Amino acid sequence: MAVRTKQDAARALADASEDKRFFCQDGCVSKSLHQLAECLAHMTEDSYRHHVTPLRNDFSNWVRDVFGDDKLANNLTRCANRAEAVKALRDRIAWLQKKLK
Repeated sequence: MAVRTKQDAARALADASEDKRFFCQDGCVSKSLHQLAECLAHMTEDSYRHHVTPLRNDFSNWVRDVFGDDKLANNLTRCANRAEAVKALRDRIAWLQKKLK
């Protein structure tokens, strides 16, 4: 789903329900895009590689399945490392916040 309206942006920035939270291999738990960006910013590259392999990207899948943000999910799939993923998340969060105004 594309984020087209203020309601879509608000949904993408909202907290996920308790049963849809993301549990990272290193113990960090995310319920929002903001928290995911913080978890990624502080995790090791090894923890990142646990969730991102040539065959899957857990972060991308979570963003698509829980928040419905296909653009961000696709951007996360293209990230070569943790730093790029943090930047993609922070850039998208900033864009979504502008969309709300």
